Amino acid sequence: MTDHTTRTCQLCALTLATACALLTALPQPASAGAFHSLAVKDGAVHAWGSDRYGQTNVPASLTSGVSAVAGGYLHSLALKGKTVVSFGSNRYDAAAVPAAAKSDVDAIAAGQYFSLALKNGSVLAWGDSRKGQTEVPEAARSGVTAIAAGAHHALVLTDEGKLVAWGDDTKKQTRIPSAVQSAKVTAIAAGQDYSAAVAGGRVYAWGATIANQSVPTGARSKIVDVAATNEKLAAVKEDGKAIDWQINTTSATNVTGGTEVRELAAGAYHFVALRGDAPKT
Repeated sequence: MTDHTTRTCQLCALTLATACALLTALPQPASAGAFHSLAVKDGAVHAWGSDRYGQTNVPASLTSGVSAVAGGYLHSLALKGKTVVSFGSNRYDAAAVPAAAKSDVDAIAAGQYFSLALKNGSVLAWGDSRKGQTEVPEAARSGVTAIAAGAHHALVLTDEGKLVAWGDDTKKQTRIPSAVQSAKVTAIAAGQDYSAAVAGGRVYAWGATIANQSVPTGARSKIVDVAATNEKLAAVKEDGKAIDWQINTTSATNVTGGTEVRELAAGAYHFVALRGDAPKT
């Protein structure tokens, strides 16, 4: 995933109409839940949007030392130091952080009613497991470098650039295409009932009746990041420009204000992007 160190950054909220509201703060990692958004600024969590279940009611303990956030359907996660902290709805125990996730955690992700954490290359999962989404397979217990959560399925990337997927497969969202299995994957995303990956600079998508031919021409080369809402995909190109498109279509739209994009995150109905100059090399 994209390095979060920047000199000048802006947080960009990209709605399905691709409208963009820029904040002049200096956010670090950002995330989006179903109806809320999260961002980290100077180690403190900021949240906005729906708070019906307390998912934007940030605990006082998260005003410093936070490095990452993740938004689920009705709950939120934050990574403070190496400890996972949760707030919002605890439906199906999605916010009931297990003891193992309270130390040495490197990354977090949140699905509809379940949560994921990456600890020493191994995936931890808790919450709703009605679709097997918290039943971590052996292949995801070592060498994992990135994690993503859909509504009821999980997708992870290993240090060899390979994918592992499990959970709900009703729409074939965990059936990784052969073209992706044989390639080195560099970025992943999980939508409501589909999955996406970047391999060889191209976006691949599967599940929810999506075929690879639905990926527009503009997303077939020079792509570095991808994010998925319930019905839309967005991608960042090497030059920092963002595009988005409706699933099962072949027409991409340049995102308004979508330039100098460093990283994307997606909720059920909206995108959040981290913008700013690339770090000096």
